[in-house]
Order: sequence, then C-alpha cells, then structure tokens
Amino acid sequence: MSTQRKQTSGKKLTRRKILSYGLYGGLTASLSPGLWLSGCSRQDHAKRPNVILISIDTLRADHLGCYGYDRPTSPAIDEFASHSMLFEDAMATSPWTLPSHASLLAGLYPNRHGLKSWNNLPTLNIKMLAAILKEHGFSTSAVVNSYCLSGRYGLNLGFDDFVYVKELLAQRTPSKVNDEALRWLRRRSEPFFLFLHYYDVHSDYRSLPRYEEQFVRPYKGTANGTTRQLLNFRMGRVEFDGAAADHLIDLYDASIRQMDDAVTRLLEFLKNEKLLEKSVIIITSDHGEEFLDHGGVLHSQTQYQELLDIPLIMCGPGIPKGKRSGSTVSLVDVMPTILSLLGIAVPASLDGLDLCPLFQEDNPVLAPRYIFAGASKVTSPAKRIKYHDIKRAVRYSRYKLHYDKLTRETLLYDLLHDPKERINIVSAHRPLVNLMLVRLRSYMDVDRTRAPLPPLSPKQIRKLRSLGYIN
Repeated sequence: MSTQRKQTSGKKLTRRKILSYGLYGGLTASLSPGLWLSGCSRQDHAKRPNVILISIDTLRADHLGCYGYDRPTSPAIDEFASHSMLFEDAMATSPWTLPSHASLLAGLYPNRHGLKSWNNLPTLNIKMLAAILKEHGFSTSAVVNSYCLSGRYGLNLGFDDFVYVKELLAQRTPSKVNDEALRWLRRRSEPFFLFLHYYDVHSDYRSLPRYEEQFVRPYKGTANGTTRQLLNFRMGRVEFDGAAADHLIDLYDASIRQMDDAVTRLLEFLKNEKLLEKSVIIITSDHGEEFLDHGGVLHSQTQYQELLDIPLIMCGPGIPKGKRSGSTVSLVDVMPTILSLLGIAVPASLDGLDLCPLFQEDNPVLAPRYIFAGASKVTSPAKRIKYHDIKRAVRYSRYKLHYDKLTRETLLYDLLHDPKERINIVSAHRPLVNLMLVRLRSYMDVDRTRAPLPPLSPKQIRKLRSLGYIN
C-alpha cells in the first residue's frame, strides 16, 4: 500500500511573487507596518472573527484525501479544505505532543519555549496565544484530550476555561471532546478563541466496527495496534510479521475516518449556529506516526517526514477559498498568522511568520528559509537510558538535514527527488551541509529552558507510560 502523497507543491502556482524573510522571521519586502495585504484586513474590535484552532493529535498529512491519499479517510476534512487555504508543505517543530503544541500556542521553537521534556516549565515571560487574545477582549476556552497538555506545563495560561478530557485508549468510542466543545459554544460570548485537541487518532488504534469494516483487511498476524505492544516492539521484546505495517495502517486509517465524522459534527454545529462565516477555523496536527517507514513505530524518536509532515488548513474571513500554497511553513507560523488576521500586533520575539502575504491573489511564495525541529525523545533499548532533544532537523527549501547530538551523525535528503528520505546525499553537498549545520547550531544556542519541575509522581509516571511516552 502506498502512503505517499501526490507531489503537488508549487505546481498550481502561476504568477508568483517571492517574499523574503530573515532567519527567525521578519518580512524584508517593502511593506509598511500595519499594511494588510489582500485577504488580511485590519479588523474592527467589534467585528473581529472568532478563532477555532483544531489539533488532531498524531495525524499524518499524507493520510488525508486533500493531501493526495487514495483511501477515503477524510471526506469532511477534504470538503473543508476545498473551501479553505491548504498548505501543502507544513512542518511540525517536534515529533511528540508537548513541545509541538507549545510551539503551536507560543509561536516559538522548542529551544525558545523550553518545553522539551516532562521536567521543564516554559521559558519565563512567554505569552501564549490565549493570553494575548484575552487581553484583546476574547473569551478563551480549551478542551484538551491528553495529559501532555495539562496545566502542569503552563499551556492552560490565558484560558478562561480549560477542560481535560481523559484519553480513551482501549475503547473504540470517540472521545468526548466534541461534547465539551459544543457545551461551551452554546453559552459562548463573542469574540472567542476555542482550542480543541483530539487524541482519537493516537494509539491505541481503535475505532467502531463500522469504520474498521471499511479499512481493515483480513490479517492473521499478531500486531494489534495497542500502545503497549508497539512499545514492546520498539524495545525489542516482540517481533512483527511482514504484513504488520499494512495492518497497523488499516487500523490507523479507520481511526482517522471515525475522527473525520467528529469533524463533520462540529462543522455542522458551527454552520447551524451561523459561526462558520464569522470564524477563523484552522485544522492541523502536532506530529505524524511511524509505520516501519524507517524501521520504527509510534513517534517521538526521529525527525523523518512521516513524523514532521502535518496538515495545515485555514478557513474564514480574510482567507482565500480553494487555494493551495506550496511554500514550506511551520507550526510556529500559526500564532502570528492568527494575530495578523485579527489586526493584532505580532510580537517581534516570535519565531513564526505571518503567512497572510500568501493569501494574495497573485500567488506569492515564500523565499527559502531555515525551519527547525527538535526536542526528540529517544530511549535506548540496550542501555535503557532516555535522551531528550538529541535528534534535530533543519529544513532549507527542498533539503532537509538530520543531526544526532550524541553520535554527530549527519544526514541530508533532497525531499523533491527523495520524499521518503532513503538516500543520504551528505557527501555530494558539503558546502550546503556546513551552512545548514551553522544555522542549526545557532538555533540550538538559543536555549532558555527554565529550572526543572519537581520529579514526576508515581501516578504521573503510570499515566504517561499508559500513553506510550515512558517505556
């Protein structure tokens, strides 16, 4: 089964304008501050749209129809995308939940926000998206579906309401995130910011029989899609047969289809409440998932595209409909783009870029820039040692460099000709490799991690182990 998405990036662009940015942001084209380009108009306070930010945990872009997948996993998301702005090449900032979501909500790379492990608080003086919107008169609410996003790590700051919906690992039924979201929306005040985080696609890969019947083919092996078994495989305690990867993908695809129906329910409610036309709605993810693409399963340990290539789809006032951008963007770009759409000044300290210039009708593209990923979480089966923030990646245009801090292994891939990252071309591109390493080191030097949190309690350790984050 092929999970490779269609290579559409950039091919639909006709007349293009190149927009240049510096290393950590800052538009260098001659645009005056406060000038809002076509598609991004300054919003009057009373008329500012609402913001609904949806993160579907562990969702690979290349398993959605709108990104070229050939299985019907996502009819509702595909329909939403057809009336939205779709970014064909969006990168996560980390291959696991906590650091990547912190980047989404803070507009900063992991080395800047500091949430790179279970044991750190965010960097001092960081202002999250919710806090900024609250200062500008928005009511703020979050419904999160993972302990990773709990108040322990400060991601609740700025939210008037912050609800944690317990994960349903071994159960097939959908999470209760929608129930909580609709309950809040029925008593909302506007303008509002609603952050919704769904864990339904994450392992255990479980969905109702009617979804599994559509995707799961006959299989006689031992792979069952549970987090416990996948962790045991990672630790070398179990083996998988040759058909295991396809079976795990079948289970995963069924869970995406079930999640897609939850999206349908949410969008129908927003339509009935007449909120669709006056809300900025963004669908994205924090990272993808491995299905033996490079020999591994689950996520968090590598920086390959199966983990960093995520969906990013935006719809609402000021955003063009039915448009695709092939520019390479990052999760850190979401926060400044939201602020720009609302006419709120974007803090100069952010790593992310305001993507509103890409909404112009003459199809501009971003000039190549350096985009980073870090905060990996690696466990050595032999030594049983947990390493944090060891494997990093830097992207520049079509090239992606991987760097291992412990072994100093350096890998370079040309994603245009080798999207599955199979052929290491370091030896053929030494000058480029050296330049990318310099940029990566400059990123790594901006490490402002705060003092450590108290150690995890036995109960917290058991919780994180059940979710697959601790072996």
